[in-house]
Amino acid sequence: MQPGITKAGRFSFAGMCNGRKVKVYSALRPEQVQLRLAAQSLSNQQWAFPEILAYDNSLIVEAWIEGTSIAHSGPETRKQAVAAVRGFFDSCWHSERFVGLASEHPAAFCYLEDYLLRRLGVWCHLDVVARFMACWRECYRKLPAPRFLSHADLSADNVFIETGTNRVMFIDNELLGVGKGWMMDPLNSFLGGDFDVVKESPIPINPGFVELTWALRKAGSALDGGQPMRAVELMVTALESFGKGSRC
Repeated sequence: MQPGITKAGRFSFAGMCNGRKVKVYSALRPEQVQLRLAAQSLSNQQWAFPEILAYDNSLIVEAWIEGTSIAHSGPETRKQAVAAVRGFFDSCWHSERFVGLASEHPAAFCYLEDYLLRRLGVWCHLDVVARFMACWRECYRKLPAPRFLSHADLSADNVFIETGTNRVMFIDNELLGVGKGWMMDPLNSFLGGDFDVVKESPIPINPGFVELTWALRKAGSALDGGQPMRAVELMVTALESFGKGSRC
């Protein structure tokens, strides 16, 4: 990953705006900027997004949040953050307001299509990668899941307790989007294995698809990290598991 460029290939810098420290980052497309603006109104007493200070069709300027990440917090603070993140996921899946906002911004950014698949890039010319992608796409095509608001990056480093207010803040929002990737959000968050997305999903979801998509995520990370053989191993194992009965 290059300095100033996120793992999703986005521009991301700290800077100053009208005398205030800010974070500046790029959106994938103008629709994602509009989604981020609309999502600002969803902030509540339990959790919040940073204030938006400026924007255009490609860049978003958020207020810099001073505080402590959950990664460096004690158990009581972690409990507060767990409740906030669970509340966020619950709202994304069940709140009419959140569901309505997602339906108004369908083309904003899809974690599955615009990120996980895209980052395989030229590796799709390898036979095993091509077979894996074909298998995943067929499973995805058959997936009868709604498109919800999705945040795939609520890791322990990205969930802060703001100094002074003690609010839970979600600070890195480049992967905020709409799509079927919501079912991977708990796994990508600091909740990890403590959140059984198959059991807690608002609709029945196929564990086979979750397993395939998790392999897609891990393989992409291996490729980003310069470990192509590890990526191939992950895909081969996932295809073998899928063929043994974990079908979509």
